[in-house]
Amino acid sequence: MKLIKTASGKIILSILVLSCLAVIGIRLRRNFSQILSVQAFVNGEIIFVRASIPGELELKSEKLKLSNQLEKGTQIGTIKSTVENPRVSVLIIEKQQLKTRLQDIQQQISGVKQQIQNRTKLMNLFEQQTVIQKTLQLKYARQQKKQYEWEIARSRATEKVAIADAQRFAGLAKKGAVTISRAENEIARAQQASAVIKEAQSKIEQANLSVEATKAGLQLEGTRTSSYPETRVLELDVELTDLKQQEKNLSKELQSIQSQLSITSKELQAQQNVLVIAPTTGVIWSIDSKPQEIVEANKSIIQLLNCQNLWIDAFINETEASKLVVGQEAQINLNNSSNVQWKGRVETIRAGTGRFEVGQYVVEPPPEITRRQLPVRVATVRIKVDWQKTPSSGFCLAGRSVNVRFLESKSSPF
Repeated sequence: MKLIKTASGKIILSILVLSCLAVIGIRLRRNFSQILSVQAFVNGEIIFVRASIPGELELKSEKLKLSNQLEKGTQIGTIKSTVENPRVSVLIIEKQQLKTRLQDIQQQISGVKQQIQNRTKLMNLFEQQTVIQKTLQLKYARQQKKQYEWEIARSRATEKVAIADAQRFAGLAKKGAVTISRAENEIARAQQASAVIKEAQSKIEQANLSVEATKAGLQLEGTRTSSYPETRVLELDVELTDLKQQEKNLSKELQSIQSQLSITSKELQAQQNVLVIAPTTGVIWSIDSKPQEIVEANKSIIQLLNCQNLWIDAFINETEASKLVVGQEAQINLNNSSNVQWKGRVETIRAGTGRFEVGQYVVEPPPEITRRQLPVRVATVRIKVDWQKTPSSGFCLAGRSVNVRFLESKSSPF
């Protein structure tokens, strides 16, 4: 009390009061300068699962409950076609035609395979006969060679006797015991015997060549002709080549028909009985159809909330929207819970929300202008949030109200 009464005490007290007022003023100015959302809520991507064909809907009721999570690929139900579908009639005819063609091709392949089998047996038989014939020809050539060798031996004996007789008659002719013509005849007979030996030797050489040619499957005498077994082997080889190529072509055609039949069968199944599958992982937001309901094509069956794609839609005074920039930081608080807080950044800023529709060729004055009312104009700000992890409460917090406070940044004009 004594200190306050002094001059120095009064100065110190004044400094403290002014400091407090300055801090309070700065904080009030900061709060008033910051932009707050008029209203904001958590928004998310809704995926519609629709009926691909008209028909009776059967749902797996045990899986379809609001807020239940469905994994991607989960079967939701089936749709059985209950209406006349022209495409089904066309597909049934196409399927029957393909089956008929398939059976025809299979029969043709079976016939070609049987022909290949028969031709192969015949070819093996004629190849065996060709081997046997070659063996016999070789034996025959060797036998001829032996026969010529025997002829040489006989001719040499004859030559020896003829030479002896010629020498003897030549001596007798010198003595005058026989006529000279008789001696000359004997000498000529001896020369003929020598010629026969030379001829036989030539035949042996030809027989040797014939043996070698037979071993190689060749023919030396006369015009070169193939035996019947050899001819049939060549013909059957050509036939087998053609049949195997035909089988290959038929097999390719068979594969093509089987592929077409598979595609047609799948399409027919899709037109008659369709599985309803969850296209992505999500939480059931809405069930729009009932079990055993007759649904039209493209009718919504259920709606899935994609919890991996959530954002904040915040509404602010349109006059303050010009103070915001894309990329500006924002702080989000869950209503009635100051402990639940996230950070985010501005993605888009759109004005004129709820007053008019951009793109209309002819527009009419908004009702508030007609009534001479000028309510507060709002702009919509979309905020990308750093959730840290996907919210698991309820419907991933979709639809929950939040408070958004936009933080000052260097790029911000305010």
